[in-house]
Amino acid sequence: MRTRALPVVGVLLAVVLLAGIALAVVGPRLADVLDPRPPEACDQDDPTTSGCLTPTALRLHDAAVARFGEPGVGEPVRGITCWSEHAWNPGSDHPAGRACDFFPARSGTFPEGDELRTGWEVANWMRASADELGVRYVIWQGRIWYRGSSDSDDGWGRPYNGGGVYDPTDATGGHFDHVHVSVRR
Repeated sequence: MRTRALPVVGVLLAVVLLAGIALAVVGPRLADVLDPRPPEACDQDDPTTSGCLTPTALRLHDAAVARFGEPGVGEPVRGITCWSEHAWNPGSDHPAGRACDFFPARSGTFPEGDELRTGWEVANWMRASADELGVRYVIWQGRIWYRGSSDSDDGWGRPYNGGGVYDPTDATGGHFDHVHVSVRR
C-alpha cells in the first residue's frame, strides 16, 4: 500500500510545483488581462516636442537617453520623437503620449552599417527591458514584436504590414528608419 502511495504523492507534489511556477510567470500578465489598469494621463512634458507623454512613456524616453546618450547628428541615436498628432492615424499611440520613435538614421532613409546596428541595439534593448519599461510593442525593420510573444519562424518578431495605414515597404512607413516603441500605459 505504501509503495503505491509514494508515486501518487510525488506526482501531486510535481503538479503543485509546476502550478506554482506557472502562476509566478504568467500571474502578473494574467492579472493585466483580467483586470487591466486604467491608462495613464498624457500629463508629462514631452522633451522631444511641445506635446505630452504618460509617466511610463517619459520613463522609457529617459531610460533610453541614459542608455544611448542624448540624440544628435553623429550620436548613436540621431533623433527621438514621441508625441505627435498623427492625424492620418487616430489609433496611433503617439497622440495619447504612449509612443516614441528612435531614429538611428536620417528620416526617410534605409540605415546601413553602424546606423543599422544601432537600430537593432535599440530594438533589442527595448525588447529585453520590456517588463521594466512597460513596453507593449516594438516595430523595426519591417517587423513587429509584442511583449509576451515569441518570434515567428522567419525571424525577429513578426512581419509588419503597416496596419492598413502605412506602406510597409517605405523607409518610414515600414519603420526601417526608426524604432517605434509603444508603452502599455
